[in-house]
Amino acid sequence: MTLPVGPLTPYVTPETLRTAPTGIAWGTIPPWRDATQEQRAAEMANICARATAQADEYVNGPLRATLDTEVYHGPDFRVTWQRATGNTRIVLQRWPVLSVVQVETCPASVWPRTWTPLPAGWAEPEYLPAGVYGSAAPSGAGGGGQSVIIGPGAADWSLGRQGWAIRVTYVNGWPHAGLTAGAAAGDTSLQVDDCTGWAVTSGAGVTGATGVVKDSGAQEVVQVTAASAQAGPGTLTLAAPLRFPHQPGVAVTTLPASAEWAVILFATAQALTRGATTTTVQALKPATQTSVKHVDDLCTEAELLLSPYRRVI
Repeated sequence: MTLPVGPLTPYVTPETLRTAPTGIAWGTIPPWRDATQEQRAAEMANICARATAQADEYVNGPLRATLDTEVYHGPDFRVTWQRATGNTRIVLQRWPVLSVVQVETCPASVWPRTWTPLPAGWAEPEYLPAGVYGSAAPSGAGGGGQSVIIGPGAADWSLGRQGWAIRVTYVNGWPHAGLTAGAAAGDTSLQVDDCTGWAVTSGAGVTGATGVVKDSGAQEVVQVTAASAQAGPGTLTLAAPLRFPHQPGVAVTTLPASAEWAVILFATAQALTRGATTTTVQALKPATQTSVKHVDDLCTEAELLLSPYRRVI
């Protein structure tokens, strides 16, 4: 079955929910008997999108990799100048920072802004996340940082407090995408809805992230070596041919398994709120036990799983 394809693939797909040990009879959503397959698929996709939004809301930012541009004024409490080295440190909004694409400066008194780009290689993440097996993507340990170090001359005190405007473009988060076209076994590329973060170069000099194609019985690991776009839809080039065919809508992700399970729990809580049928089993004592927890317990467990990835300012 072809999975629903949207602007951005949620962190879990309907296929993931059906195969996960949730105890939910997903075929009962929507709850009316004459619901069509299209209606059921649409509501499953909605649940996945809402659960994804819940996870992002709890961690105070998107878990998926994003390409962002932010403007700061300094020196100040978020933009500090280091007298000993002449370097500038900026605390950004999102994490973990994977790479700094560009830094531009302009005297704060100049309007309209006339941005001067700093030389390539003049900025780097202060704390690079450590990937697994040399992957450029961060691991599930929740490591990394949200600050960058910029070379001398970016924002010193020569123009006073907040005398400089600094524009930073950077990549952060865990690369996550969905297939926009089917892939056959033996293919060495994937058409995806988001190339962000898949082809960055790690601090160890490794280019490309290692991810998992979440396709039930056809699940496999892929190593990306290049991307046709820095962000948005494009093509990912793989280090080795695919072992299995995959349909559009299948997720390709580097998200930690604990974060994925948290989103599944959020989705399960939604299903119970809607009155979905749950599986019941007979206990040893003369009573029945449901196979799922209370809605509040599910949300609490999901939040505990997401705690290592929460952004705090």
